[in-house]
Parts: sequence; structure tokens; C-alpha cells
Amino acid sequence: MFDIWTFVQLRDDEIDEAAYGLVTEAKRLITELGEAGQVSAVALGPASESVLESLGAYGVDRVLHVAGDGMNRYQGELFSRALFDLVQKEPPSCLLMAQSAETEDLAQRVAAMMNTALVTRTMDFTMTADGTARAIRPVANGYLFEDVALDARPAPIVLFLPSVLFDTEPDREGLAAVTSVPLQASAGDLKTRTVEVIEAAPEDLDLEEADIIVAGGRGVGKGASFDVIHALAKAIGGSVGGTRPIIDWGDLPYERQIGQTGKYVSPRLIINCGISGANEYTAGMEKSQQVIAIDQNPRVRMFRFADLGVVGDVHEILPLLISRIEDQK
Repeated sequence: MFDIWTFVQLRDDEIDEAAYGLVTEAKRLITELGEAGQVSAVALGPASESVLESLGAYGVDRVLHVAGDGMNRYQGELFSRALFDLVQKEPPSCLLMAQSAETEDLAQRVAAMMNTALVTRTMDFTMTADGTARAIRPVANGYLFEDVALDARPAPIVLFLPSVLFDTEPDREGLAAVTSVPLQASAGDLKTRTVEVIEAAPEDLDLEEADIIVAGGRGVGKGASFDVIHALAKAIGGSVGGTRPIIDWGDLPYERQIGQTGKYVSPRLIINCGISGANEYTAGMEKSQQVIAIDQNPRVRMFRFADLGVVGDVHEILPLLISRIEDQK
């Protein structure tokens, strides 16, 4: 029987939205294989049993949950050992993850320990019963796509781009069976330890972790013109992002680029300033919960994605907005 594992990322005892899309991918794989199978979810770190049980409504048959001392915050060595121990006890058919800064680190560690294949930035993945698999991933800044053939034995680890994971709704009644697995490793066994946790300033926070993002595009301008984006981000406690032209001009480093060739983000709020809304950009932010767009051209594509659209010059609107915010503070 095929056993497709999905990795569940937890944030403050809540399941990250991408986990549900992974379940949809797992169910698709089982259907395509045409054989009996089950979907197992793996959760590492503290989480309430009721939250994990709710995955059953989306198609998860069981949840393997590992929690213990030192797992309140991601620690690569500890988490990779915990996941590797699970894989050794009950080998899956494959392990699916949504790509993020955390899973990029975790997947590399576990793949090396398993001596298995790892595919990153995956857009599509298929398996066959004879033990082979294929994955499609973007290359050359998203202008080309690579078709990767790999051996599915031992179980490969596949990191999906969050933007290709479909939103899914509960499609059945019942709860997933949650199995609590004791943590075998201890902090004393580790070669590394956390000495201090330094919280990043909101403006410098990784885009994939940010709740609020202020993004600027070609319409904002370069050099000193872009300072207004930093000022707004500082005023509202947001992180700064940009489109590819902004990165090409050198106003932001590459890790601040949003889009197919940059970061895929899903903040609670994103404010897009002077951004036309090309496919390359919107693919990276379409999972955002609330979208505000500001542009002088009322016909730009970005307004199609906006919950609130403001037509006007960002250099006139943003200083007024910042001033009003400061007055409210």
C-alpha cells in the first residue's frame, strides 16, 4: 500500500495553509497510482490534538506527531533527527513539503541522512508503481522548465512551490487518527544549540514569514524615490519587497524580490505600490489575504487582484498615509 506523507508546518498552534494543498497533491498521487493508499501528515513541535485531528476532514488518514523539549522553535538538527527517526520506523512512499526557509533547511538535512532524492521548487510531481517518478520545476529565472526523472526508492522528498498548491475545502466527515511519537533525541545529544534568539526588525523580516509587506515596482522609481516604500513599511511594521526591476536597479537585494523568480509570499496584508501586475509578479503574491494596490494608471492589471485599489501618485499618497498613521500612534 502506498503511504504518501505530507509535512505540516505549524504557526502558533495553527496549520499553515499550504499543508492543505499538499494533502490535495497526496490524494491526486494515490488516485493516479490506481492502488490502495493512505495520506499521512507529519507534524513536529507543539500542537493541540484537536487541531491535528481536523486534517481528517481534508483527506488525511493519520497524523504522526512528534513533540518534546526544545521543539517550541525550529532547530534544524533536532527536527531533522526527529523526522529521520520517523522515516526509519515507517518508510513512506514519498514526502511532500511546501517550500519555505524552514523546509529548505529541513529537507536537505533529511535527504542527506536518507541518501535519497530531493527536488526543490516543484510545480508538478508524478509517481509510477514501478518505483520511478518525474518532477517539473522552473529554471533560467522561470523562462524554462526542467523535467526531472528520479528513482522513488528510497522515498524522495519533494518541495512544492506554495503558489502551485490549490486551495482545498473539507470534503469528508471524520477526524484523523493522531499518533504521538516520543522524541528520541535530546538537547544534550546535539552538536548545536540555540544561544540567543534575535528578533528581526519587521522591515528586515524574511518575506515568507512577514504578516505585512509593502512592495514597490517600477512606478515608484529608483534611488531616493524608493525611500517612501521603506518609510511606509517602518510606519506600519511591515517588510519591504519589490519587483524584478527594483532588484535589477540595485535598490533591493535579490532576497527581497517577489514573483516566479523570487519569493512566494502569503502575508495577511500586502500593499503594492507602482506595480503593473505582470504574471511573473502576481504568481508570487496571489496567496495574500488582503491586497491593496496604488497606481496612477487605473487600467493596470494589479487592480484585478486588489481588495482595495487607489488611483494616484504613490509619492503624493504615501506621505499623507504615513503622516496619518504617525498621528494615530
